[in-house]
Amino acid sequence: MVIMSGLVLTACRDHNDEPELLGPALPEGVGQMVLIYAVNHNNLSGDLKKNERDMLEAMKVYDVDKCKLLVYKYTASNPGLYEVASNGADREFRLIKEYDKSMLSVTAERVSQVIEDAVSFYPDFNKDLFFWGHGSGWVNPNKYSPTKVVTGAGSKRVTPQSFGGEYAGDTDYTSVYINIDELAAAVPDNVFDILWFDCCYMSSIEVAYQFRNKCNIYVGYPTEIMADGLPYAKVLPTVFSRNPKAGADELYKYYTEKSSPEPVTVAVMDMGKIEDVADVAKGIYALGENRPSVVGLQDYSRYRNAPYYDFGQYMRSYINMNVSEEDAGFKDSKMVELQNALNDFVIYKKASEVDFNYPTGNPILPENYSGLSTHNYLGLNTEREVFYRKLDWFHATRGN
Repeated sequence: MVIMSGLVLTACRDHNDEPELLGPALPEGVGQMVLIYAVNHNNLSGDLKKNERDMLEAMKVYDVDKCKLLVYKYTASNPGLYEVASNGADREFRLIKEYDKSMLSVTAERVSQVIEDAVSFYPDFNKDLFFWGHGSGWVNPNKYSPTKVVTGAGSKRVTPQSFGGEYAGDTDYTSVYINIDELAAAVPDNVFDILWFDCCYMSSIEVAYQFRNKCNIYVGYPTEIMADGLPYAKVLPTVFSRNPKAGADELYKYYTEKSSPEPVTVAVMDMGKIEDVADVAKGIYALGENRPSVVGLQDYSRYRNAPYYDFGQYMRSYINMNVSEEDAGFKDSKMVELQNALNDFVIYKKASEVDFNYPTGNPILPENYSGLSTHNYLGLNTEREVFYRKLDWFHATRGN
């Protein structure tokens, strides 16, 4: 699917109420379907209810026969797939398919099943996908040891656990996550235009690369996000008008323009350019084995045993560590090559002045903010590093 440009959005709007358009749109007659896959059986359940009120408010100005908003969520009875429907002048969620709660929402089988159902209901519509819930990047630091050494082929399979945070049962409040490679595998290739992670830490190069064939535009946050998540009443219109950059800007303004500003980060990526970033990174890693000192690197994670360093700053430091001062011309060329690739790939990025560290946030320096995080790979035989070597990003940039 291709993002259309220079076209007027009439397919979804009710003609009696047409808010100002925020960007390029789909052509006349093309329907639009947005699927929000919410993992809300956790401590975020109340936040989804607030988000849903915003969603219904946003949908009042759309023809719900042509603009479809679907939400998969947990309820006290059974999980279900709901769509926004008309109720006079108002909008409401109506159940279109119910699922057995014996299968958790954080299983690849359930993710795949829900996506397949949503696509089958509206096969000819342009499609976007949101993941809503807890996120931890490519690894859950609370569930996955950075020091335990993996020994032997018979070792228990490690589970980094990246997305979800779902309660294991109605009375079992153990948090369960799905691995990032399993989640990506559950999303079909070349079906969704925009893929937006409305959860913490998912704007890492490792996560984005795992989803490189799943969408045209990828949106994520390198840091945490407040429990409010997206201001959907402001963001959904930008998605329907095919302008995710405007949506990201609405998110940024929502938090930074409060009377007491709150921290926020966001980045929008053109996935057609991600292979160029991988090629440049592979060339940089090939310069040598001297890893950067992490002292002074911008760290987006509050989990001290799982730091996420700014990708651009980390790669520049890697160049500096492996190219001598005598080769200044070559060093400069590698720096320019890296920056050009990042400029083409990250088409929008914003960050508040400080991060989420408490009680005093650490500064997020604009010159060191690329909109992406990365892992400081050490080549160890620990559980975490063994799993890291399974990721597509590792194979593309460091593998044989």
